[in-house]
Amino acid sequence: MTMTAKERAERTARETDALRAGEVAAAGLKEALARVGVVIPSLQAGFPVNGNGRVELGGCNAGLATRLAEVLNAAADGLPELRATTE
Repeated sequence: MTMTAKERAERTARETDALRAGEVAAAGLKEALARVGVVIPSLQAGFPVNGNGRVELGGCNAGLATRLAEVLNAAADGLPELRATTE
């Protein structure tokens, strides 16, 4: 099936919006992590998938992963509303 020019433009706009959403999310996550002393150098926006923005977390060393877990656990302990339910 051939897309019309309008359909192509709408698809491009959705992809651009999704890419921008990933960039904003990655920047926000970097900033939030930096506030608690966690820096993941490979964290970046990824290419959108199925119209959704993505963030590539990449890899980190064991010490950094441990620090990230500590920060997340402290947040969950201090803010119970953040905890995931396991029901």
